[in-house]
Amino acid sequence: MARDRATINIDIWNDDDFRALTVAAQSLYFKLTSHPKLDYCGVVEFHPGRLAAMSGETTAGDIMVAAQELSDTYFCVFDQGTDEVLVRSFLRHDGVLKQPRLAVSAAKAFGGIASNKIRAVVVHELKRFKREHPDLPAWEKPQMLTVLKQNSANVRETKTELTWDFQGVLPI
Repeated sequence: MARDRATINIDIWNDDDFRALTVAAQSLYFKLTSHPKLDYCGVVEFHPGRLAAMSGETTAGDIMVAAQELSDTYFCVFDQGTDEVLVRSFLRHDGVLKQPRLAVSAAKAFGGIASNKIRAVVVHELKRFKREHPDLPAWEKPQMLTVLKQNSANVRETKTELTWDFQGVLPI
């Protein structure tokens, strides 16, 4: 079943780190969390030009600057080599793991993630959530058990330096 809505936890406005983001970074965060192609792991293809086209007066360069800010503040993990981005808090706040069938969907989506860096962060976030919510039925699913055995990396151990070259035009 495809996603038909996005869950935004209104508690996000109590997060000092989120409130410190620029308008552009907050806007990109909301674009990514509500993107129609966002999968059940919180991963979507990262194409700055396409994301820019979703708002008037936004350029691919603007998207890249906002993306670097989201990466530097650990809200998202980007991999330009695979054109993917992870919204790190998605699994924690969307409720996917509280529904066993959707947890299986997340485990299946995990198999479609090309980026080893993003895969490792997803596993770390799953393990972290499991420690906080050990009684969820999701952890009993064989598909989820397989994912939890994979390599894991704390997002703070990753670093992304985004690069861009849009026909020689650099963002301001």
